[in-house]
Amino acid sequence: MVLTPFLASTGSKIGASIESKRGLIGARKEDVADAKDYVVVAGFGRVGQSVCDLLDARLIRYMAFDLSPVKVMEARNKGLPVFFGDACRPEVLKAAGIKNPKAVIVTLDDQNGANRAVNALRREYPNIQIFVRAKDAKHQKKLQLGGATAIVPELLESSLLLGGAVLLSYGTPIEEVNLLIEEARKKTLMDAGLDISGLTGYSLTKSDQKI
Repeated sequence: MVLTPFLASTGSKIGASIESKRGLIGARKEDVADAKDYVVVAGFGRVGQSVCDLLDARLIRYMAFDLSPVKVMEARNKGLPVFFGDACRPEVLKAAGIKNPKAVIVTLDDQNGANRAVNALRREYPNIQIFVRAKDAKHQKKLQLGGATAIVPELLESSLLLGGAVLLSYGTPIEEVNLLIEEARKKTLMDAGLDISGLTGYSLTKSDQKI
C-alpha cells in the first residue's frame, strides 16, 4: 500500500509520455519539421472542422488534434494536418514540434475540459492568443478571466437566426433584419474583445423564414 502513490505517479507520467508520442501518429517528417507560426486547433469535431475550413480558405497553416482515432484517420485520408493527441497538453504540442504556436483554438464542448485547457496553455504560453468555445455567458466570463477570448457559437448564431426569422414573419424587410443581425453579431464579438472591423457574417434569406 505504501507504493500506491508512487505507482500512481509513475503510471501518470508513463501515460503522459505515451500520449505525447501518440500525438505524432500518422505524421510525416514534413508535417512537423517546420512547425513554426502554426495555429493549433484542439478538437476536430463539428466546430473544429468549421474553424479549420476557414483557416484553409485564408491559407493559414494549422495543426489540429483530436482524441478520436476515427476522426483523425478520416482527416488524414483527406490529406489534412490532423493528429491523434490532446492539444490542450503542452507536452503533446512539443512532441509535434510546436514550441511557440501562433494561437490555440480550443473547440471542446466540455466546460471543465475547456477550463483546464485554458489554464494549462496559459501557464505554458503566457503570450499567445487562446480562443475557446464557451457553453454559455457564465462560462464565457470565467474563461475570459483566465486570459482567453471566449465565444459562445451555438448561442450566438442560433439566437440571431431565430430572432431574425421571427422578424421576417412579422413583415420586417429582409434588409433591415440582416442589418439588425449584423449589428448584434458585431456587438457580441466586441464584448468578447475581438477586432470586428470589416466583419461580415451569415445573413438571412427569404427562404430562412420557414423554420
